[in-house]
Amino acid sequence: MGLTGSTDPELVMQRRQQLADQLGFELDRAVMTVQEHGAQVVTFHRRRPEGGQCVFSTDALATDVPGQAIVTYHADCFPLLFLDGSRGVVAGAHAGWRGSLAGVATQTVQALHLAYGTAPDQLEVLIGPGICARCYLVGGEVAQQFAARYGREDRYLQREGADVRLDLEGVVRLQLEDEGVAPSRIRSAGWCTREEERWFSHRGGRPGRFLSVVVAP
Repeated sequence: MGLTGSTDPELVMQRRQQLADQLGFELDRAVMTVQEHGAQVVTFHRRRPEGGQCVFSTDALATDVPGQAIVTYHADCFPLLFLDGSRGVVAGAHAGWRGSLAGVATQTVQALHLAYGTAPDQLEVLIGPGICARCYLVGGEVAQQFAARYGREDRYLQREGADVRLDLEGVVRLQLEDEGVAPSRIRSAGWCTREEERWFSHRGGRPGRFLSVVVAP
């Protein structure tokens, strides 16, 4: 679903259109991230609706424009889908280790509050497929950065001798809960992209991108 590194861009666009047709949204009105593994959030508004576009240097997008889709791309990094049903607001975010360290989940919740008045306890959040802690060995310097910024290492770091494993889903949950999202309103797809062959995965040696989409009601 990703154009980066694709040998057949036309086929990628055909697949995207097939998905849009199946889910019932207009691809030419969709807003898509051009990700940089950060925590930048861009919002779109029904009072001044914009057409489809790729938004550079951002890892999270939000909209309250009815029928508008948000698209992010993944291959081990987690998709995060947000819904405030009372306001017709949705958001999508891309959370790898750099984006999680930078607080992409935190920034998205805060952006929804500032842009639309969404209260964190009104949010439903789905954490999509990504690399699980069993498969995600990281260096000590990466682990130290998370520990220094967030503390509570037992929520997201697993140490076995010299090996350190990072639970990105655990980091995201911690950020969401710290912002006031109820744990009962945070759900997980529970799929590991490295362990399951159907997903593209950097660590699994399966190049390519799948996409995540959420559509404003």
